[in-house]
Amino acid sequence: MKNLKNLFAVMFLIFGLALGGCATQAKVVMEDIKLPEPVMTGGMSLMEALQNRHSSVKFAKDEIPLQQLSELLWAANGKNRPDGKRTTPSALNSQVITLYVALKDGIYKYEPDTHTLSAFSKEDIRPIIGNTKAPLILLYVANLSRQSKYLAAVDCGFIAQNVYLYSAANDLNTIFLYGVNTSALNIKLDLSLGQEVLFAQLVGLNNKK
Repeated sequence: MKNLKNLFAVMFLIFGLALGGCATQAKVVMEDIKLPEPVMTGGMSLMEALQNRHSSVKFAKDEIPLQQLSELLWAANGKNRPDGKRTTPSALNSQVITLYVALKDGIYKYEPDTHTLSAFSKEDIRPIIGNTKAPLILLYVANLSRQSKYLAAVDCGFIAQNVYLYSAANDLNTIFLYGVNTSALNIKLDLSLGQEVLFAQLVGLNNKK
């Protein structure tokens, strides 16, 4: 009987170690990304960018370089003044739009105050949006407990246009989407009551082939 108890003890120990090993392997650690400072001088003129502005889903397979991603996000909704105000206007300066960045390796939240991508999830949710060829998808999340959906949609339009203009000036392609699976995305982003994904925007390097 004593030998049998010892055998059970050894089996439980082995089983516990196996479970612990599986949990360790399953746990994937993501790190925040401190974006490089955007370059704010030079480049294409505004009139040329307006002339080049268009929608396109012809994306190259390559990922957007980190420097270019930094400038894209800053242009979209970054801080451009010491008082914390942004590159895009917001009704009553309510700043209710949060940008989530969906990449192949996971989801990040853009933090304008620190110009950082805050790691959120390792999951690739691009198939939910319906286009896995886009290396980058911006998700527009509105806090509707602080502002009406109408005004939040207007704020999204300002941000989207900045993305269009930066893309036009820097050889990127982009397209703005309004028909996204809001319910599924809200769950994936674990949004609080009153928060909602309103739109998505696909961005990628221009596929010139």
